[in-house]
Amino acid sequence: MPFVDFAALKQRVRIEDVLPELGLEMKQHAGQWRGPCPACRSGGNRALVVTPEKSAFYCFGGRTGGDVIALVAHIRGLSAKAAAEELALMPGKGSGDEKAGSGARNTVPEERTKEAARSLQPLTYLQAEHDAVQALGLDPETCKAFGAGYAPKGIMRGRLAIPVHDRSGTLVAYCGQALQGESPALIFPNGFEPWGFIFNALRLVGREDDGGAEVVLARDPLECMLASQNGIANAVSFLTETIRPVQLEMLSSLMDTLGIEHLHIA
Repeated sequence: MPFVDFAALKQRVRIEDVLPELGLEMKQHAGQWRGPCPACRSGGNRALVVTPEKSAFYCFGGRTGGDVIALVAHIRGLSAKAAAEELALMPGKGSGDEKAGSGARNTVPEERTKEAARSLQPLTYLQAEHDAVQALGLDPETCKAFGAGYAPKGIMRGRLAIPVHDRSGTLVAYCGQALQGESPALIFPNGFEPWGFIFNALRLVGREDDGGAEVVLARDPLECMLASQNGIANAVSFLTETIRPVQLEMLSSLMDTLGIEHLHIA
């Protein structure tokens, strides 16, 4: 097989155009395509989400995502090189827009509110480009956008430190995500009550033009960050494995406030 230019291939072929070629049964909703994942066979009928605007996909069943080449690799069970070679043989249906896919990873606002600046100060020593963090599938850009990174010291030492904000944007704490299967998976500072917060709630956006937006309830902050990295902006998660009624009430109230009608549980 001749050399395949990955960058040119991703510009030439639009991610939504390969869905029929892959035999995916997808339904369109609010600018995205959703359906079951034949590769993972888990996560329900909407486990696989394709976002054409971001030229990206995310699979909640396999907790993986990426560009059009990664999608072919995931569904076919191929390496990236083999997937690119298969994709190169498909008819080019892309628009040729050189901007396609550019900036797709920078989907989360980085600016903090004035309230956050006056409260708990961000940890400046976190390492967004640490190998252990990238092994989780997180890009440095995503970590920086969320203010997360590997903690070489402090109470989160040896973990992925992820900031937790309230709905107004105030930084209230950091949680520590395990990197190598440590237990518990998430740790918190002494005195912090994780049941009182919804991770990423400050970034939820309601839409009225399509009859109500949808919010995706991810399993944990890590999956929430991965979802955002792959074009799913309205993703939130609780901070606890056990969900209390008050947490569901908080989420329901938030959805009502924003006019969000639909909830998808990953």
